[in-house]
Amino acid sequence: HLNPNLWDNSTTNTAKTTKIIDTKLFDICDFDTPLPKADVVVAADIMYEPLTGKAMAKRVYEALQRGSRVLVGDSPGRAGRPAFLKELRRLLGDGDDKGSAIDFVDAVGTTCSGPRHDLICGKGSTSVSDVPKMLEVAVLDLQGPIL
Repeated sequence: HLNPNLWDNSTTNTAKTTKIIDTKLFDICDFDTPLPKADVVVAADIMYEPLTGKAMAKRVYEALQRGSRVLVGDSPGRAGRPAFLKELRRLLGDGDDKGSAIDFVDAVGTTCSGPRHDLICGKGSTSVSDVPKMLEVAVLDLQGPIL
């Protein structure tokens, strides 16, 4: 489920705290390296292939087992999303796709502006523009721990 006040809460809470946000970059497909401990795990724009979708599902499950909150953002229509949802539902024992409580919620975002690496946004990309434009995105918001 998606908390509609997620952004409002995060900006309000940030003003009241002195906690430091620490980020890590690692290969989600390398299961020999455990996911770093985190209160919140955020992943975005990684569902390009079924392999990465399935790997991310395993990482989401790993984070939920530890009690982390997990936010996953994705553009609709990515090839890896069905594999991600199928694997995550299997790991969580959520049954089949019909009527599952585990699903993305569509939301409205904006395109990025400014330079981006060609690996991320090649020629003809619709996710980058000189002036931000409305863009459909999808968000999955889950809270661990799972039992």
